[in-house]
Amino acid sequence: MSKQSENEMLDDEAYWREHHADQPYADSKLTYEHYAPAYRTGYESVKKYPGKTYEEVETDLALDYEKGRVGDALPWDRARPAVKAAWDRVSGVVTPRDPDRGVRYGI
Repeated sequence: MSKQSENEMLDDEAYWREHHADQPYADSKLTYEHYAPAYRTGYESVKKYPGKTYEEVETDLALDYEKGRVGDALPWDRARPAVKAAWDRVSGVVTPRDPDRGVRYGI
């Protein structure tokens, strides 16, 4: 892994650690660590499937997630929103809950 990739991964991990509790899918009874494998699948998979949309590779992402799932990691149906959120953030998709999205006028 290149130094840049390693730094990007650490930045993504830090972002989700900080913002996890604010996500609508975050279960208050579970910690960031329960969701960490899902976030990792999302932000790492953007590079694994370049030029693809989330919808095009969702089945592959589910398989990737399940293969790497260990310990307290959530089942896919509960992890899916976190995978998608991480994918969207890295791939540049702007969502209504994105704190960095800016202000839109004229809508």
